[in-house]
Amino acid sequence: MTKIKTIDVCAGAFIVLIGVLAIVESLSFDIGTTRRIGPGYFPFYVGLFMVLLGVVIALERLWTKSLADTEFSFPPLRAPLLIMAAVVTFAVMIERFGLIPAVGVGVFLASLADTNTTLTQKLTVAVAVPLVATLIFKIGLDMHVDVIRWRP
Repeated sequence: MTKIKTIDVCAGAFIVLIGVLAIVESLSFDIGTTRRIGPGYFPFYVGLFMVLLGVVIALERLWTKSLADTEFSFPPLRAPLLIMAAVVTFAVMIERFGLIPAVGVGVFLASLADTNTTLTQKLTVAVAVPLVATLIFKIGLDMHVDVIRWRP
């Protein structure tokens, strides 16, 4: 078994472990039914999904064989770091600047993770998504969130 397959099997096993822990913890709450969901319903099914996903990840690499399996290289970190930066930026900005600036900057940072789109497309999405989010959350769902705010 090559080093990459070992890493993938260990990653799958880790995801299974987290899923099993989520299932065990969710059983201490009332799961409820589909019509009347209890507090343990969502964690139970997320844990179940994680167990299935971990098994698929572990088994998939054992079944496939390619030339890329022969040498180890770190995965590119640009996309995960930009996605995490987008989430953190949104969390920091939503209280200080409001919905539109927080969503706009977050979406733009997340769109930088994709190397196949042009800057014009990224800016278009960064303008359109906050407007749609405002329509959905402020107008459609009548949530009490400031659209634009200034609290430095």
